[in-house]
Amino acid sequence: MKLLLIPDKFTDSLSRDDFKDAFTEGMKKSGIGFSTRYLNATDGGEDFLTVVSKYKPCISIQVISENPLRKPIQSYYLYNKEDNAAYIELANASGIELLSSDEQNPMFTTTYGTGIEIKDAIDKGVKHIYIGLGASATNDGGIGIANALGYDFLNENGVILPPMGSSLQLIKSIDDSRVPENVKDVSFYTINDVVNPLFGINGAAHVYAKYKGATENIITDLNKGLIRLNRVVTDKYKVQYNNLAGAGAAGGAAFGLKAFLNAEYLSAMDFVLNISGFRKILEKENFDYLITGEGKIDEQNLNSKLLQSVINLGKEYKIPTIAICGSLDIAKDELQKIGVFDVLEIQDKEQDLEYNMKHAAMLLSAKTAEYFAEL
Repeated sequence: MKLLLIPDKFTDSLSRDDFKDAFTEGMKKSGIGFSTRYLNATDGGEDFLTVVSKYKPCISIQVISENPLRKPIQSYYLYNKEDNAAYIELANASGIELLSSDEQNPMFTTTYGTGIEIKDAIDKGVKHIYIGLGASATNDGGIGIANALGYDFLNENGVILPPMGSSLQLIKSIDDSRVPENVKDVSFYTINDVVNPLFGINGAAHVYAKYKGATENIITDLNKGLIRLNRVVTDKYKVQYNNLAGAGAAGGAAFGLKAFLNAEYLSAMDFVLNISGFRKILEKENFDYLITGEGKIDEQNLNSKLLQSVINLGKEYKIPTIAICGSLDIAKDELQKIGVFDVLEIQDKEQDLEYNMKHAAMLLSAKTAEYFAEL
């Protein structure tokens, strides 16, 4: 049996490598003869740079940046000399993990720190910048990044606004006179698998802001702010990007990167397949099953996570996909309708969450052995 493994991490429980090791141990216990191929993948969020470093020879560029509340932090991005390309992980400076639960509020957070990293790369002469989007603490429509590059956002009195979520509804005009000419010489790419538009019921605020500390009232205000930002951008630049699939990624940062830097949107899965050269393997080799993993599978996974991309890849190459998860919060037949061959839930329902997270590797190994021995 030939297996292709493309797992995601189980947050605070199993890394991707932990998953691979536990799964392999389970297959050995099953008594089935097997071989595996393993692809390090990412949805553009946390671990974006870790995945890039596995497939591209890069050096680490250290930067004094700012966290989502504008506090100084030490951050970094990767540089590949051969392609004169920089790889930036938005979560490094603008991520939710940088804030305590008490600090999380997308009305007051900004992507400015990510903009500092982008500016540093531009000033060093980089011509191609890839930005992994995900795990953000922000809902600023990308105005933080834009502000760090010279864009100013003004209210009706001509006063420059701080580049954060609460300013969005107040934006009356945009002044781009400070933007340096060398910004135009750089090609920008966003890496993510989100398909949400900028605003509306499926937009950045309504779908994701609650996970960043927003109340229902704040979500409503942020959504109105994103509508205002789009209107001002449309009036000034005569472009309409709010309904692009993925514009709502990272609190609308994808929209801002498109509107102000003309970024090209890249699927995270396609990006990884290309930098790893793995597509050539898929075209030459046949696999019996594609195995993926996710800590929890629910409706949100199908909008943004790696899971949907893996399912689509399985369908493209006609490989049955088996999803292994810690907990399943969606009907199995719903997953089967969209192309999943089978789902394995590994949690011991007689134990609490702490036990299941602590013993996830053991549970995964045991479930794998049991399932494949009977397959």
